[in-house]
Amino acid sequence: MMILILASIFIALSLFTGGDKTAKSLITVCMDLLVLLISIKLMNAGISPIGVSLAAVILITAITVYYQNEVNLKTHAAFISVLLTVLLMFGLIFLIVKLAHLQGFTAIGGEHINETNGYKGNIGRNMFAVQVAVVLFTLAGSIIDTAVAVSSGMYEVYRHEQKLSIRELFDSGINIGKEILNSTVNTLVFIFFGEYMLLMLNYLMFYSFSTMINSKDFTQGVTTISICVIGCVLIIPIISAISAYAYTAFSREKKIS
Repeated sequence: MMILILASIFIALSLFTGGDKTAKSLITVCMDLLVLLISIKLMNAGISPIGVSLAAVILITAITVYYQNEVNLKTHAAFISVLLTVLLMFGLIFLIVKLAHLQGFTAIGGEHINETNGYKGNIGRNMFAVQVAVVLFTLAGSIIDTAVAVSSGMYEVYRHEQKLSIRELFDSGINIGKEILNSTVNTLVFIFFGEYMLLMLNYLMFYSFSTMINSKDFTQGVTTISICVIGCVLIIPIISAISAYAYTAFSREKKIS
């Protein structure tokens, strides 16, 4: 009940302050949530979690970039850069999840997963693939806004100064990305602390600092946030290069005005 109340307040305030633009953003969130729910259903039905997550990431990126921000040269550049970054990061994600043994449940309702608690140890799902899928979803969500922001900023820069070379426009994109990166990293770090603060306090009160940093809960959170930060850094030169080339190329065809 409380969730419905909070959601209603959020929607009402968003529509009151943002109008039609916010309504479109809310619809985008609902569509993305639907894709996530369908993805979970498909994974639970035994379909490859990695395959499902890759398809879902493409669909969520398309919905967020094109529906919310319209179809144009800026969003084309952002869409391509997000998918390219996810593909480049895929090998790193696969390797880190494997080496750090991040897969598997930690605890449910404060109880560890074992047979004596009534939980099944073998659930018939590839939890390694599920953890890779979780990180892929988190990565995509953290880099989409960065791609759109840098692409839009570069578009405005070039629209007002079309004498810029590809190199000069690329440098502008890097500078825009640096400014965005500071707030993005802070946001990701505070999200992590907000989500895991109670967990960390519990470990420090009842166990020890070394127990906390070696726990699966803490390791999963830190590793996922770290991968997202790496992705946010990596996508800046990628979107800058793609946008610089695209805008200068289309300018020669007199399609930027």
